[in-house]
Amino acid sequence: MWQFISEHAAALTVIVTGVTLIVWTVYGQLMSANQSRQQKTRLFVTQGNGSGLDSTCLLTNMGKEFVFLRGVFVDLHDRDGHHYSEPVEKEWQEQPQSYTAEDIGQGPVGASQQLALGPFRWLVAEAARKAGLPEQDEDAELWQRLESFTVTAIITAGPYERLIGAAHRFFVDAGDRRIRPDPEGTRLRTSRRDVRALNRRLRAMTEGSDPPA
Repeated sequence: MWQFISEHAAALTVIVTGVTLIVWTVYGQLMSANQSRQQKTRLFVTQGNGSGLDSTCLLTNMGKEFVFLRGVFVDLHDRDGHHYSEPVEKEWQEQPQSYTAEDIGQGPVGASQQLALGPFRWLVAEAARKAGLPEQDEDAELWQRLESFTVTAIITAGPYERLIGAAHRFFVDAGDRRIRPDPEGTRLRTSRRDVRALNRRLRAMTEGSDPPA
């Protein structure tokens, strides 16, 4: 045995070195993949406090890094095929002691933190008002008119301030006055095309012009 090892020491050294290199390469890739998963931005736009029109729209950051909420848009889809896209902005309270992201609908959202964007009734009514839809009697006609709506939270994340949109569609059951979330859940909009569209929306909101579809 020892004689075999002595005669083939050089070859065995190369083999052991190669196996060790493979093991460490695989281990490094696993560590890198695990680190990437931990740093991946995970956002959810969900429904809380029941399923009625006054249920609450929630933004949850389940990533490991804080994100910064830049704005919230609501896309209205009516039963006649019309589409309206509008930003919704919370009113600042008069002379508050301090401002929070939940108060004004903008600001930092920490890891594992949940932010209430507001009741769905208010979000839809505000988008309808900005879209110039006629005033509705106790908003019943508005809800009868809607087939669905999409809430999109636009955030920046990470040290390079990546722009990301978290969008979730909700269907309207006007007869039962209920809101049903799309079972596909929250979709993260991260492609280059998505980012360009999100930037246009933010610029339109800042400049006060109509946001693009």
